[in-house]
Amino acid sequence: MSNLYFFSEMHYYNVMTEIYVLRHGETAYNKEGRYLGRTDVSAIFNFDKKEIEDLKNHIKFLKFDLIISSPLKRCLETVKILTDRNDILIEDGFTERSVGVYEGLTKEEAREKYPDIYSRNITRQFNDAPLGGETILDVEKRVFVALDKIKHYYQDKKILIITHGFIAKVINKYFNPNITNQDFFSFSLKNLELKKYIF
Repeated sequence: MSNLYFFSEMHYYNVMTEIYVLRHGETAYNKEGRYLGRTDVSAIFNFDKKEIEDLKNHIKFLKFDLIISSPLKRCLETVKILTDRNDILIEDGFTERSVGVYEGLTKEEAREKYPDIYSRNITRQFNDAPLGGETILDVEKRVFVALDKIKHYYQDKKILIITHGFIAKVINKYFNPNITNQDFFSFSLKNLELKKYIF
């Protein structure tokens, strides 16, 4: 695997680039309703086998020019389940948002352990975050930089990005910059759901 930062220079043309965003397979933390963030847990693939095979066939049918993944293993494991390709690029910009001291906790545990910051609805404040975590604005900056690089260097390509639930919200905002905050938070990709965008 190589890193997305090592691009060869290309000229800029007026062409269309297709971006498909896929959320990783479900994890035990997802099932238990825990804040996951940067915690590097494995995905569990207990979905119906036909569902997995249908998704694998769909990905093969789409014939992606490039597959880009978050470096966290729940995404890399999803790549291995869904494709035999080994030319996957890793992009740190698509790593899940760090939620600091909340990681590994359920909402109830976070409320009990950190009542002051929980009462401020801290994970939904654009300029604030749980202790040790990232603000939404910080996450937006790195995700937008990664998408800008794709837009510049991989024009007229069909690209699959395998990433995380919160990052999917940020990617959706990149392509829909005028959405309200309510629409930002209400947007959601389920595990193994695919969403298409066009530059």
